[in-house]
Amino acid sequence: MCCKKISQSRVCGFAFYFRGIVARKQEMRNLQGVKVRTLCVFVNVQDAQQQRLCTQEASILQMKQELLRDSMTKDELNNQNAELQWKLEECNRMWGECKKEIGQKDRLLQQLKHKLEDSKMKQIELQRELEHKNSMEITTSAVNNGCSYSGNPSPSISDAEEVQLLRDSLRSLRNNFRDHDPQHHTLDTLEQGIVSLMDRLHVLHTHRGRGKSPRRKGPHTDLDTWPCAKVSQSHSLASTKILYFTGKSPTPSMINIPKRLGEVTLKDVKAAVDREGNYRYHFKALDPEFGTVKEEVFLDAAIIPGWEGKIVAWLEEDCGEESPL
Repeated sequence: MCCKKISQSRVCGFAFYFRGIVARKQEMRNLQGVKVRTLCVFVNVQDAQQQRLCTQEASILQMKQELLRDSMTKDELNNQNAELQWKLEECNRMWGECKKEIGQKDRLLQQLKHKLEDSKMKQIELQRELEHKNSMEITTSAVNNGCSYSGNPSPSISDAEEVQLLRDSLRSLRNNFRDHDPQHHTLDTLEQGIVSLMDRLHVLHTHRGRGKSPRRKGPHTDLDTWPCAKVSQSHSLASTKILYFTGKSPTPSMINIPKRLGEVTLKDVKAAVDREGNYRYHFKALDPEFGTVKEEVFLDAAIIPGWEGKIVAWLEEDCGEESPL
């Protein structure tokens, strides 16, 4: 009985011990499961943190790039601002120089205007003197009624010197203007008037110095022929030089037309040049808006423009249709 009791107690002890071992194993398994879950959670949290760190680093890198671009843009704007400031200062300096130059040009223009007015006054005085001399000539011719002059008066030296000084003054005025200045047209008109006055004075003094033939067939023979002689002498003295260029040579050719400047027409030029074929005629002229130009003239009756007391022309062969007449 005792042995049975001892064996039963041992069996109970082993069963209790075995149950304890099983419970401990179960606890160990539970602990290992908890550990695995904990490790999984930690790994997941670490991965999430790593991803957040990568995202933050990418954002920081992008912000650094944008900051660098902004700094470069700021430097470029600063450079542009400095360049614009320098250009503004340069423009202000040039504006000051231009204002100073314009003031000088205005003063020079005022001086030239005064000189031009003086020249016009001299021209008016010369015209009045010429009209007075013409009236005196007509009166003398009417009184003499065909009688010859007793002497040979020569032109007044002082008048010729004044005219020459006036022409020199006009040329100095012309040099003060630019090539395309509209004032050249006024100076050309004034110089043409002076040349015309000189021609008239020369013709007048030449007519005064002429004597008539002592042999007269009748009382009115020489008187009748005197105006014709005057006209022929006037036309021989009042001539206009024409310089014309052709396409064959750079050297111009020169001809004279027995007409005053301002009376020469395209028909006169064609007759004087006398070239075979069809040509287009261009003449040097001064336009108030564009300055020096080549003006093409078509009509035969058109007056040819002058340039510094003469006519400058260019002849171009026309291979197409004829110019209108």
